[in-house]
Order: sequence, then structure tokens, then C-alpha cells
Amino acid sequence: MRSVGATQKWKVVLEAWRDDTLSTMIRRPGPTARPLLITVSLLGIAAGAVMVARGFLPTRTLAPAPAAPVIAFEPATLEMGELVAESPKTVAVTLRNISARTIRITAAIANCGCTTSTFPPDPITAGGTAEALVTVKAPVTQDESLMKSVTFVVDGADPVSLTVLGHVMKSAPGAVAPPTTVDSVEELALADRPTVSQPAPPTIAAPVTPPAQRPITFARVNPPIQPGARVSFPAFAAWVKGTPITSFTPGKVYVFEFFSTSCSHCKEFAELITRLARTYGAQGAEFIAITDEEAPIVKAWLALPGKLNEVPYSVVSDPDRSAMITLQNGTFRNFNPRFFVIKNGIVQWFGHPKEAEEPIAKVVAGTWDPETVRAAAITDSTVSRAKDLLDRVARECDKTGDWTPMFTALDAVRAAIPERAGQYDAQRFVIMIGLGDMPDAGYEFGRRIAKEYAQDMLTTRSLARAILNSPYAKRRDVDFAMELAVTADTLAKGEDARAADTLGLAWFSKGNREKAIENAERAVKLEKDQKTREQYKQALQKFRTGTPGPEPTKPRPATAAAGPTATPGATPSATPAPAPAPPE
Repeated sequence: MRSVGATQKWKVVLEAWRDDTLSTMIRRPGPTARPLLITVSLLGIAAGAVMVARGFLPTRTLAPAPAAPVIAFEPATLEMGELVAESPKTVAVTLRNISARTIRITAAIANCGCTTSTFPPDPITAGGTAEALVTVKAPVTQDESLMKSVTFVVDGADPVSLTVLGHVMKSAPGAVAPPTTVDSVEELALADRPTVSQPAPPTIAAPVTPPAQRPITFARVNPPIQPGARVSFPAFAAWVKGTPITSFTPGKVYVFEFFSTSCSHCKEFAELITRLARTYGAQGAEFIAITDEEAPIVKAWLALPGKLNEVPYSVVSDPDRSAMITLQNGTFRNFNPRFFVIKNGIVQWFGHPKEAEEPIAKVVAGTWDPETVRAAAITDSTVSRAKDLLDRVARECDKTGDWTPMFTALDAVRAAIPERAGQYDAQRFVIMIGLGDMPDAGYEFGRRIAKEYAQDMLTTRSLARAILNSPYAKRRDVDFAMELAVTADTLAKGEDARAADTLGLAWFSKGNREKAIENAERAVKLEKDQKTREQYKQALQKFRTGTPGPEPTKPRPATAAAGPTATPGATPSATPAPAPAPPE
């Protein structure tokens, strides 16, 4: 089993760009914990509003299902091996079309942020095979068996499930995440690629259209579920806890929480969710937790010591995922835990529980207007669709070493999402000075967009950090990075922790230890999130004890095209790169 470092992190980077949080890899040694059990379920078309994103989402009418499954997995059970807390690991599985017709897998949507999966962009002919990459980010909580799921939407297919086994390693005492100064766009995409010890036998792939022949286009499509949309009350298979409800009561506020009993992120925010349920439940809001697990699993979970006190709200089982397909997939995004706040049958707000208190309080108080967040929600949904395109193109570019198609894709996405133009321009800059091997043109482009976004703190800061610690940058223009870092910190009025951290790295790269420490200490003081604060402390320690100077660069890894096709059940020889993105 060959481990892949940070892969499939594009989703995390997009989230980080939106809410300015940072996700980093943690590699922690330790003894083996109890097995991690994950079941990845592949589902066919189910009820829900017609969703037009890339034409893959299902219609409201249930289609007659074929009598026999159309996909077989090789291996039948996927073994992940040892997993390190918060360090993503990716393993390949082969999907073999065992039907007599060509099939098309149109989506892979995880029900938890811990797990992601790719899906083949091309149809699979009868008897042909394609590869999917399943990535698991082991939770900080250890010594527990977990179960995750990924929904693969297959045209006209019955549900098929894949079991994935692994062991979560226990963190060493006092272990913390690595400092943000060693985290970057390209490191998230390509770092720690394993060396292939022995050639792997090739898999039999179905004929596909060469990437160069596929037109790269992207059209903006509004999601069917957005703030202000009217929805019906979901139908659930079983009310495991609470009194069954079949319709919305006028004037009453409903908060639907999508979760899983084994979701580590759900567990991380359980205390917050319980507090919100108690606080606003006392004011008349109805909290209903939805899981796609079968009722017996949920009952066993609720029977755990203290669990009923921790869950002072209704819990329902939705194994056919009808509520998920309508609400979650209707936003073109899917993650747990996630809230949907509804009043009078109208969606008021949806998002992560950590961002939910203000919207819930205002909806309960009657002072909330969903129109105020509709545009931002639509943009986030569009960005989520765009990442699917960019991720696919980036993997193809990584195989060939030619990043020209990525620039075409970025142009298409930038034109469709002009309000995020800075984000996509920063991605282009990262590629140009690194994997694209065009540093002169890259820095010329970087200076031009630095002027264009001179008042944009996020873009300016991201450009600075890309120069300072993109591992495959051909050269580091530290003076330019310093200009950008100073500008970002000035725009933030000295009150942004990430800007202070970036400025500290710039000073360290310039050789000024004293200034680096001064700004790193400020970053630690400003940061409110405990995990991120620990990362800044690590950076501060590096500034105190390390040798000042620019971060060393790495040679570009060999392209995947030069190596063998991944063996089913084995980690690919070269990690298919997610779309490079701004490093924050």
C-alpha cells in the first residue's frame, strides 16, 4: 500500500477562500487504533428537483431500476491501511462496467467532509473499467470505528456499495499541525508523492476522448436550492427520536441538520449544535437531525451513554437520501454537518453550524431576510461546480505536464464568476511561477494583477504567500513578496492574523529574524481559532530557532504520464493534482 500525502484538497481551499480559514496537513506518528470502517455507497437516480449542474443531477420521478448492478469493484473491499489523524490518504479503486451497455457516472458526492472521491468524467463501455480515487482524512478523535459514505450518481443504475477499511493511528502526545509557513497551494496538490518501488500492471481502460479534444467550457447555472426557494417538508423513512411531522407549521422555524453518527466533524461541533438546539428550541425552533444511515444504526448510537442528553432534538433516518438529494445536492454542494433553516416552507439560510447562530437568531426573531445572503449562496454554489471542472483539468495537466488547458479552464471560470476573479487570477499566478515553468511571464502577470487588486487584502496576501512558500516555484522574488505582504497587512489595519503571519514569513525570508518574530507573535495574539493559533506558534518557533532565508524550492515531480497506471486498491504512483489554488 502506498500512501499519498495531501490530495483532493481543492474543496478545502475553496472553503478557506470563502470563510478565510486554513486547512493544513498533520502527520502524527503513534500506535494503531481500532479499525476505521467506511462504507462508500453508490446510488442511482432518486427523487428531487431537476438539477442542471453539468446535467448530472436527478429528476423528481423515480426511474425504474435495472434488476442487476452495473458496476463491480476491484478489489471488492478497499483497504486504506494506516491513517494518520487529519492527514488525507487516497487509494484507488477500479470500477468495472459489468452491464451490456455503456454507463456514465455523473457525480460523486460525499456525505461528510472527512471523505471525498473522484469519478470518471467519461462513459465506461460494456466490460470496460475506470478509476475512482477515494480520499479519507482521519479525524482527530481516535480509537473509534467510523463509517462514511459517498454518493455516486449513475445514469439508470441500482445502488452499489463499496466497503473501505483502515486503521486510524493515534497522535503522539502534544503533536500539533505543521506551521502554515510550510503549507502552500502546490504542496496541497503535489507534495509527498511516493516513489514507486515496483511497476504496477496496467488496468484495462475504456476508450475515452483525449483531453485535448474536449472543449473546456463553464456556464453559470443557479442552483435550485438557494435562500428564498420554496420547498416541501421532506418525507423520512423513520423518526428514530421525536414526534413525526409531515408538514411545515406556519410561522414556525425548522432547522434541519445533516449529519452522520460516525462523522468526526459532526462530533467536533456536537457541543455547539446541542447548545444551539437548546437555546433556540426554547424559543420555538424545531431542530431535526437527518442521517442516511438505517434506523437500527441510529438507535444504537442514541443508546450510547449520555447521548440522549446530548441530542435534545428529533433524529430521523433517510436511507434513500431523498432529503439530501433535494436540499444538499440542490445547492450543488454536500457536506456534514450542515444546517438548513426553513420558515413557512421557504429556505432562509444554509451552511455550517459554526456560522449558524446569527441567521437562526434573526430568523427566530423575525428580522432575517434571505435575500441578503442569496447572491453569496449562489456564488458559493457556482464555485463548487467550478472546482469540479478545475480539478479534472488539473489532473489531466499533471499527467501531461502541459498546463495550457488549465489556463483555458481558469479563463472560462473567471468569466463566469467575475466576483471571484482575484481567486482565479491568483491560481494562474501560482501555476505560472511553478508547475507551468514560466516564471518570467508569471511575475509579469503577478505585478499586473497586484496593481489591479491593490485594495484587495485577500488576493494580495495570497500572492505574497504563493511567492514565499509554493514549493515548486522556479524562483522566489522575495522583494515583491514583501511589498505584497506589507500591502495586505496595511489593508487589514494590522488586525488580520494571516496577514501578520505572512508578513512574518516575508521578513524571515529576507533574513530579518527580529521582524519575523515580532509579526509572528502578533499573529498568535490575533488568532482566535485554537488549532490555527497552534500552527502560528509552530511558525514562531521556526523563526526563533531556524536559519533565516527563503524557503527552499523543490524540483517538479515526474508527471503521471511517465509512470504506470495505478493498481486497483493501490495508491496511484503520482497523485492526480487538484486544481492549484490560492494558498489561503
